[in-house]
Amino acid sequence: MSVSEVVEVWSPAATLHAWDPPSEPVLNVRRCRSADTAVVLGSRQGPELLDPEALALAGVDLVRRSSGGGLVMVDDELAVWVDVWLPSRTGSVTDDVRASMNLIGQAWVGALTAVEPDLAARLEVHAGGVTRGAWEELVCFAGLGPGEVLLDGRKLVGLSQRRSRDWSRIQCQIHTTATTAFPSELLAASARPAEAGPPTIAWLPRSIVESAVAGLPAALRTA
Repeated sequence: MSVSEVVEVWSPAATLHAWDPPSEPVLNVRRCRSADTAVVLGSRQGPELLDPEALALAGVDLVRRSSGGGLVMVDDELAVWVDVWLPSRTGSVTDDVRASMNLIGQAWVGALTAVEPDLAARLEVHAGGVTRGAWEELVCFAGLGPGEVLLDGRKLVGLSQRRSRDWSRIQCQIHTTATTAFPSELLAASARPAEAGPPTIAWLPRSIVESAVAGLPAALRTA
């Protein structure tokens, strides 16, 4: 399968989350740069999970994505966002949701270790199912799903997927600064789980991550 080079796209978060597949059936890698800071709801989540006054005070927009999963904070200064578009082909990895997620996770490991070989012993692709729990079901980076990448046992690369007859779109995020899975002060009081959290998550320096993004098409070719 042919793979395009990385395309960089600047737009508001809501625009970047719109369904906008490539014009040609070629595996496409987009480096998405959000022009605003936003909380992104999963397809089955509602705005009642957030505190509107806290969002307004922090200058954070509220948008929705069409893929499932939990809340995600989009801030181009704190994390790197990449969309991978896989054209659907009968008999290929795109026939299997888990296999396509694992493909992306393995490609991330390949791209990251190509930049920083010492990471090879510290990175792992989650081979199990979706983890369950109050924080896990509320916030994307609190839980794990197939294909997501861990660094020293903590989630590093978060993934979500939406599929159509022609395309699988896998959205990826990786943090470049120390943070928790989600800023709990933005949650509505009624939505905050009783369990302690949210957990801290893994991160890598931006120079490593951006270099890995540039190498992701090559890693996908190999995968």
